[in-house]
Amino acid sequence: MKKHIFNAGLVLLVLAVIVTACKKDDDDSTSTKTNKEYLTSGYWKITAMTIDPGVSFGGTTITDLYSQFPSCTKDDIMKFNSDGSITDDEGATKCDVNDPQTTNDGSWVMSQDNKSFTVSYPGEDAFTMTIIEISDTKLKGSYTAVEDWGSGALTYTYTVTFAKQ
Repeated sequence: MKKHIFNAGLVLLVLAVIVTACKKDDDDSTSTKTNKEYLTSGYWKITAMTIDPGVSFGGTTITDLYSQFPSCTKDDIMKFNSDGSITDDEGATKCDVNDPQTTNDGSWVMSQDNKSFTVSYPGEDAFTMTIIEISDTKLKGSYTAVEDWGSGALTYTYTVTFAKQ
């Protein structure tokens, strides 16, 4: 009889723990960040970049542009500053030792719907990146551009993935 009372008591204790552990907190103090807050929260490094449709180089169609990046650019990082400027950092390995370690000549602006942002650098065409995914650790976006990679002008979609540094 004592064994059954002990087992029943144990079951009730376990159920009480489960019920209180699963109880929804009325005071949910976690807040969701906006895309702009995620974007401006630190430095980002490109970890993947693709192009669609693929482009032909030497008879081979390439869709993975990141694999074609020189190794000296793969450690570059960038920061989207809250004032609308972009800080680019050459990382540990520079392609040209005479280049400055950091520059701030780029700019960006978030769209009103907070779902895309436009990036511009002097002497280059501006582009608008649509945010596919953004979190504290990852940014993935895409943009389109009309390019002539040797087979006439076509519209290409670039998809870029960044990791938070």
